[in-house]
This record gives sequence, C-alpha cells and structure tokens, in this order.
Amino acid sequence: MDADEFDVYPIAHGGRVYNVITAMDMTFREVRGMIDWLDARGAFAVGDAAREPGDLLSCPVEGSVFEVDVSGFEVIVYRRESTK
Repeated sequence: MDADEFDVYPIAHGGRVYNVITAMDMTFREVRGMIDWLDARGAFAVGDAAREPGDLLSCPVEGSVFEVDVSGFEVIVYRRESTK
C-alpha cells in the first residue's frame, strides 16, 4: 500500500479519541472491537510502558485478523485477513 492511500479517521470511543489510519473500509463494529482488544492488552500505554513503533500486532475481530501498529492513540491498520 502506498502511504498516499491511507486516510485518518478520528474515532471517539470509551472516553478517548483515537486516530485510525488505514487505506481500507472498516465497519464501526470492527473499529470498536479492534480498539477494545488493543486496550485490553495495554497497547495504549504511555511513558515507559509505551509500545515501540513498528511492533505489529495481530488483532482478531469480527471474523478477521487485522495487522496493526500502535503509537500513542494512533492505530495504523495495514492488512485484514479473513478467519472464515
């Protein structure tokens, strides 16, 4: 994917605002499920506990697995694979 293909979608969820950066269409259920899954695993930690950029996570949501990178409250979605 070319960087020019990516769009930024600000999403308010659970009292926070996230920037979901992706070149694909995602449903609100997928986005909310992805954010909840990432949050449950501490992906949005700050300070010394913050994740290093470039460390991809495989996030299973709604019958798909999304390959994502997290930096602060930005979630970059690179790929979707169906698990069905």
